[in-house]
Amino acid sequence: MNNQTPPVTSTFFVALVKDYLRGNKTKAEVLADIAPVQAASVAVGEEVTQMLLSTARTVNEDFYQQILTEMPHAVETTPTRAGMIHHLKALLAGHISTTDFLEWATWHNEPNTDMGAGFFDDIAIDYLCTQLLPQYGKELTREHYEKALKILSNQQHQVLKDKVALVLLTEKEQQRFLFYLGDYIQGHTSPEQLDVYLLNRFGMDHHSFPYMHTLAAIMQEPSKLPALLHMAKNGASLE
Repeated sequence: MNNQTPPVTSTFFVALVKDYLRGNKTKAEVLADIAPVQAASVAVGEEVTQMLLSTARTVNEDFYQQILTEMPHAVETTPTRAGMIHHLKALLAGHISTTDFLEWATWHNEPNTDMGAGFFDDIAIDYLCTQLLPQYGKELTREHYEKALKILSNQQHQVLKDKVALVLLTEKEQQRFLFYLGDYIQGHTSPEQLDVYLLNRFGMDHHSFPYMHTLAAIMQEPSKLPALLHMAKNGASLE
């Protein structure tokens, strides 16, 4: 038969926790999955992994203990690019709230909530989850989230350029970009002085910044800098 409820074991709950933490399932999707076995309604504002633990304990105390034993040794529990795309699509479609989205995206920053030994293997997602969204998530508009989705969904993506584009989501960062790179191409600052800006905003020095070749090509031509900004904020390249 189709649409059967999967066997409810500790593995069922561990898989749901992993899928949620990586972003494969949203809060709404997790709630739908556990609805057949949930004995009581979810407390308002209850964090998803805690809700799953509570539900598992209600079903079987042994499940709860098994999950606590297994999860600290679990791998691949960190938000992924595919998970971020899935959540952004759900957010933009109205399937989850901004609060639910930010709760998922920023869980890694809360003390004592890293249930596994996961780490980010995508610097663009790392930046979103540990810097941009914790600090400015509530200030971002639908347009910002649509742009982030477009950047991350580019099949020809390069992670360094993706991170640069994500940093440049906001007008404030775009103006910083024009100011500091403008100083550089006009000869007012050295590569080492430029590094102060690049390391602070992008986590890269002038050796790893993906647009240094283009900057070298437009030295003393500040009128060409807006074209570079246009490409950089879209994750594309003039090169």
